[in-house]
Amino acid sequence: MLDERVASPRQLADELEAPVQNVSYHVRELAKLGLIKLVRTTQRRGAIEHHYTAVARPHVSDKAWRELPPIVRDRMTAAGLSEMFKQVNQAAARDGFAADDVHLSRTRLVLDDKGRQALAKELKATAARVDRIHQRARTRLAHGHDPEQSMTLIMLRFDDVAASTTTKGTRRRTTPRSRRHSGGG
Repeated sequence: MLDERVASPRQLADELEAPVQNVSYHVRELAKLGLIKLVRTTQRRGAIEHHYTAVARPHVSDKAWRELPPIVRDRMTAAGLSEMFKQVNQAAARDGFAADDVHLSRTRLVLDDKGRQALAKELKATAARVDRIHQRARTRLAHGHDPEQSMTLIMLRFDDVAASTTTKGTRRRTTPRSRRHSGGG
């Protein structure tokens, strides 16, 4: 909700039909994590009302993600995916996949713990390299060398919960929660 506008915990609570104390708690936690920021304060009935908006390029550390309550992780994931799907659908409807260098792939994997850890490490390194490319491009753009080209990169890695058994027919063991980072750019 805060990706699209500025709102106070009270306004959010009214829309969600949730207790303002619960929403205020979660807003404070999101602010501590740096996912939202305070934009302004206003006087309201003798109290100060705080108004927040989402941070443009949020990043949740691995440690912070592990400490979030599961319901918050689930809601953050759902909100992030909803926004991503919206962007993908808009791009598909408006020739956003027409360029020669567009990449779209899906790879199904079956890994052990060592493979899972290696993949997580590789994805984290790739995200860091992408961020460095972005920062260098911003520097060049600031000097007016090339025209700006706006694009979105979405990387997803998730547990295939639909496959409840392995190829040998034994139950899959539960794997630890993945680390999720979201951001735009």
